[in-house]
Amino acid sequence: MLRRNLFGTTVLSATAMLAQSVAADVTGADVWATYTAYYESTGAQVIGTPTTSGDETVISDSALLYRFPFDVATLRVGLPDMRFVDQSDGTVLISYPEAFDVRIEFDVPSEGSGALTLGIAQDNFQGTVSGDPADMTFVQSADALTVEVKDIEVPEEDINFSMLASGAGYSSTSRVVTGDLITTTTEMTTGAADVAYVLNDADGSVISNTGRFGANDTTFETAFPAGGSDIMNLSAALAAGAYLRGTADAEGSSSETITTIDGDILSEQSQSSGRTTSRFSIDAAGFDLFAEGEGVEFNMLIPDVFPFPISGSMGKAVGGYKFPLMPSEEPQDVAMRLDFSDLEISEDLWGLFDPNGDLPRDPASINIDVAGTVISEIDALNFETIEAQMNQSEPPISLESLTINEISVSAIRASALATGAFVVDNTDMTTFDGFPRPEGSAILNVEGANALIDRLVGFGVIGPDEAGMARLGMGFIAKATGDDAFETRLDVNGEGHVIVNGQRMR
Repeated sequence: MLRRNLFGTTVLSATAMLAQSVAADVTGADVWATYTAYYESTGAQVIGTPTTSGDETVISDSALLYRFPFDVATLRVGLPDMRFVDQSDGTVLISYPEAFDVRIEFDVPSEGSGALTLGIAQDNFQGTVSGDPADMTFVQSADALTVEVKDIEVPEEDINFSMLASGAGYSSTSRVVTGDLITTTTEMTTGAADVAYVLNDADGSVISNTGRFGANDTTFETAFPAGGSDIMNLSAALAAGAYLRGTADAEGSSSETITTIDGDILSEQSQSSGRTTSRFSIDAAGFDLFAEGEGVEFNMLIPDVFPFPISGSMGKAVGGYKFPLMPSEEPQDVAMRLDFSDLEISEDLWGLFDPNGDLPRDPASINIDVAGTVISEIDALNFETIEAQMNQSEPPISLESLTINEISVSAIRASALATGAFVVDNTDMTTFDGFPRPEGSAILNVEGANALIDRLVGFGVIGPDEAGMARLGMGFIAKATGDDAFETRLDVNGEGHVIVNGQRMR
């Protein structure tokens, strides 16, 4: 899904730098100047030959050229001819050839050069620009969009790759405002799409994939310093106000992948999912990513490993991360979220380790939801200094606080849930003998532990002696709160005392 979202956003953002509709004029020359300013803000050298005749401006032989520092690599992206036609109402019509090629060439002196040629076709493309030279709005749409990999060249690799993606079209409204920062916003809706690819290599392996992706609503926002940024120190751009932000809300998807070697099936995989939502941001506050999908199902067949298909499902899958990118003397937020709910596996897989069906087959779930603050000296996007930062004698990052919103697991009719919160005093390294002193509390609740121990004994995983030791230890650190339910409370106070269920242990 990300591949299609990224392609759609890139295509539309590349042609959409747009603005509030006000009573002002914009010309084709203004549109090309805005294109140029936008791409230069991303670090590109813009190549193109504008020719104006009457109310029409044509851009031919256009391309974007990116040169990476220290002559590490160059990247050239060819662009199609563009036609801008001034209208009597002060707007501009944009048109492209109905079908065109985009050739992407790269050169890495230490590795070699290569290229990728994409064939792109749009049915009934419509594009209009309005606004004024410093604030433009593009409204664009197409009834269908097709992307095909026509040719691929990889240094010292003998591969054959083909891909065809066809979608039910798109509509987009975008805006660009030029100033010290070039800011863009895009709202886009794309229709359902089918994607298929085949990859062959010299060893005789063939990977073929077919996929179906539902309609998708996305937003995309960018801000880059006018004139470009130092790619070796992107932190400076973030400090100046640069950002990347986006959201996506997509309908269900499905795909199937088959891998063969010399005609023999190595593996078959299929997956499907319901609606997915996601968001991300990269800015001075750090990196923030969140994604959630529902109704995930998967199947896998590996004949040489398992004599039967491996299949399963999840009711919901959630993932998220947040961490700082720039150094600060003030605490910055961090977080991690992983949630797999209602996980089920096939009976064939259960039978590998529980052929008699002694263990309950109830859906399993695991959830990790933690957050905190850190003081970081790491300038993560300053690539000229990052190695020296990581090799300091003192750790460049310190944990200031930790909140356990939830860490839980449930399976085979047993469950555990932990919550808590701590602050950390990094100036006190003596109370806990070389470790920062924490202060706070945590609570662990367990249900079904004794029943689980009984099942493990009956299953032969542990013996009666081990079961007795487990129950003794549980009784030592936990108190009963109900039928086969226990709770343990851990407190660490400001004096460094460790208290378990009200009893001081340190």
